[in-house]
Amino acid sequence: MENKLLEFQNVTYSYEEDGPAALQGVSFTVEKGQFVVILGHNGSGKSTIAKLSNSIYLPTEGKVFVNGMDTADEQNEMNCRKTIGVVFQNPDNQIVASIVEEDVAFGPENLCIPQKELRVRVDEALHSVGMYDYRHHETHKLSGGQKQRVAIAGILAMKPQCIVLDEPTAMLDPKGRREVMQAVRKLNQEEGITVLFITHFMEEAVHADRVMVVDDGKILLDGTPAEIFRQSTLLQKVGLDVPEVARLAAALREKGADLGDVLTEDDFVQAFAAGMEG
Repeated sequence: MENKLLEFQNVTYSYEEDGPAALQGVSFTVEKGQFVVILGHNGSGKSTIAKLSNSIYLPTEGKVFVNGMDTADEQNEMNCRKTIGVVFQNPDNQIVASIVEEDVAFGPENLCIPQKELRVRVDEALHSVGMYDYRHHETHKLSGGQKQRVAIAGILAMKPQCIVLDEPTAMLDPKGRREVMQAVRKLNQEEGITVLFITHFMEEAVHADRVMVVDDGKILLDGTPAEIFRQSTLLQKVGLDVPEVARLAAALREKGADLGDVLTEDDFVQAFAAGMEG
């Protein structure tokens, strides 16, 4: 059974003709139901991947396929965008209505969804991101994290199989970042929505199924969070770091206390306690 949802085949992309390549020969596959995080510093090419994923940009060279559909074929454009929804960094750029539920309804209304089904979709989407109780609130009075969850709900109401989130927490405070991450993880774990989450915050990658590191327009690393964060020296060379907890565990390992692969505070507490008991 074919399980590929998104596939990049040797993709190169340049913003200007004869200009430098923002992506160079990138190939990877995202399978249905995966939670994939893409890490990279500013200008590494990770946001270009987001825009190539559902026909916003088309490859200069190579191919991008969404559920087997070639994004460069104009006939596939709408179906590609129905399959993969993109949430951008600034929610204010995606929120178009003054009331929360009206904003979430905007996308599916443009798909000519019948009114009865539209009501169900809006309510389900708001429940999914924990914003149903705010459905009658004015959007401009919401916090940054709440606005971003509304933006995600607006994409969810269009029933995509995959959501690509392009640095959705970059403009948020720590509370807002936690709210968005919790909502996205719930969508993946409980509703089976495929997630491609683009960020430069290391802590946001620890719960992913898979992490890809992009540098200078190429895939530098691709593996589980534990595999990636073992490469701390290489990550630092490309302007990235490992989560603080993982860095502390590495320092203790150098002192002879091997705590194993520690990525979260809970991992650290459990590993440290086990070490003390031992």
